[in-house]
Amino acid sequence: MRKQQSGYTLVELSVTVALAGMIVLGGITGATSLLDQQRINDLSEQNANAIRRVNEAYAQLPSYAGLSLRRAVSFGAFNQFIINFPGTDRVTVTHPFGGAVGVAALGGAAPLAWGLYLNAIPARHCIEMLYQSAPLADALVVFPGGMGNPVGWTGNIAINTAVPEITIGGGFGPAAPRIVKNLTRELAPPALAAACQDAGDNLGVLLLKTKLR
Repeated sequence: MRKQQSGYTLVELSVTVALAGMIVLGGITGATSLLDQQRINDLSEQNANAIRRVNEAYAQLPSYAGLSLRRAVSFGAFNQFIINFPGTDRVTVTHPFGGAVGVAALGGAAPLAWGLYLNAIPARHCIEMLYQSAPLADALVVFPGGMGNPVGWTGNIAINTAVPEITIGGGFGPAAPRIVKNLTRELAPPALAAACQDAGDNLGVLLLKTKLR
């Protein structure tokens, strides 16, 4: 009569360790996904708050003249983000993914539009970020790879007030910004998919608001 074998064989132990590793990795991935989703949600909430505060401040004014990041911060925008040097022209704001935030008016001496720019958004969150941003913005633009200057976009975007619509200037090559929502149109899924596919590792997102709508 054979004695009953006790313990585990090397193969059984290897399988057990591998399964345990998969469970741990799955838990870490799930936790990371939840954390990232919370960051996207927090970012969208803060964007909505910033847009509301700026629009309320300029509601009775004919244009967005004088709007800047410093002024937006003074209105109480981005109060959940990291703010350095508030109350000065050196003010910087960093969003939950670690990228710079930019605010600027667009359209000459009496600008009828302004933009909220978010740099260094991980490309894996591109689609979710744009879908959450679409209801907040009159126009949405994706910058593949982002921009070093968070207000550098002001020299590349023009507004045709007759249509109205925004247009992108030349000189970008294959990394040209992509308009995924224009002033008189809704979010375009094909444009969104193409923009996110070509975004690279990180991207910049510009949310534009205007008095033309």
